[in-house]
Amino acid sequence: MQSSALEGGEWSCADVKDDFNIQLVKKVAITGQLNDAASTTLELLKDPYFAKIHLARALTTTSNLILQEHGSKWGSLYFYTFDIGEADLSSCCSDDRISHSYFRHLHPLSKLNADFSLRGKNLAFIGSCNGLICLYCNSSSKPFYSICNPILREYTELPYPAASTPSYIYSNHSAFGFCPRTKQYKVIRFLSPTSVDPFTSIHSRRMVADIHTLGSDSWRRIENPVWLKQQPFDPFVNGAFHWITASHKPSELISSFDLETEQFRVLPPPPHFSLHYVKKFSWINIGVLRECLCLCYIYEDAQFEAWVMKEYGVKESWTKEFSIDMKFYCKLRVEDLSRPIKFLSNGDLCFLSASDSLVSFSPKKRTFRELKKMGPWRTEVTAHVLSFISLKDAVGAKRCKLNNFRRGRRMFNFGI
Repeated sequence: MQSSALEGGEWSCADVKDDFNIQLVKKVAITGQLNDAASTTLELLKDPYFAKIHLARALTTTSNLILQEHGSKWGSLYFYTFDIGEADLSSCCSDDRISHSYFRHLHPLSKLNADFSLRGKNLAFIGSCNGLICLYCNSSSKPFYSICNPILREYTELPYPAASTPSYIYSNHSAFGFCPRTKQYKVIRFLSPTSVDPFTSIHSRRMVADIHTLGSDSWRRIENPVWLKQQPFDPFVNGAFHWITASHKPSELISSFDLETEQFRVLPPPPHFSLHYVKKFSWINIGVLRECLCLCYIYEDAQFEAWVMKEYGVKESWTKEFSIDMKFYCKLRVEDLSRPIKFLSNGDLCFLSASDSLVSFSPKKRTFRELKKMGPWRTEVTAHVLSFISLKDAVGAKRCKLNNFRRGRRMFNFGI
């Protein structure tokens, strides 16, 4: 599909489905500059068949970032699209002996060069799945969850969770995913009680979880889930969410939640994870590499390691994917690798460095490279894939009450 086709208004379903280079169409859809022909094309892009094959291709060809900004009562999400394969802007290898600020100066990502943005009161990002985004609006009167597809300008609010007794507070842990067996999207949230022990003044360590299936009318309560330590950087694989727990026992370090059975399960860590070994971690997080569960951690402030569970649920299948002796790489510090974002399709690890740059490490080449400068961002960064999956198909046309974003100049106002 060429730009001349857009200008001439000559469109067909075959043209759209056979050509995946549709960045121009996405730009038109996002900015809202739609003539009659482009409007017709946008309807073609919503075709479930096209949405499915485009998503499969987009997972390996494009990379998108969501930068989250939180200030006062507002929350904003800024979306950027770029080709990581072409972002070979600067690099260093183990032979370099310079400081961690070795990368060239690049034009930073800014609010002005974002493809588009979402803005709303008390808006928080929960998760991304198949191009759909889960948001949480922490309104004091009536907090609610919402699912949206920003490129199609669609969003729908989830039912309000029923109040519970005793009172519980949101524990800043939620997740959004898709069950491939049942073809259902689900949201899970964790809450902790507000009760305090009158003798010790210690908050209760008990936790509950609520689960919602998109298209249903209510949330379901799950008692006594695991106590989570932190949000994973890429939690979903094999139809389940995964987290690092707050347990001090290595055998209870990894917890999963199966979206089909809605059951929590403990997964075995690598065999060498003894209590003495785990105590020497600077940090540990969990993600996905080539559709396998992957643990990333820094040992004794010096060695970064990535281990992959080749056969899901089998302890003996854990295999070291690669390691980084940090003292040999440009005098890297622990904090330079402490914010992983995602493993790319080629196996490279993408993370935020201490110099506020988006950086990747290639295990094959044993080199680092800077992909983008983050500028003054001090907030969270998440990987995302744009798709044309409509909420009518994801939730069910009869059950989905769709709303449209209010559009300003490259900004969609959400829930205002």
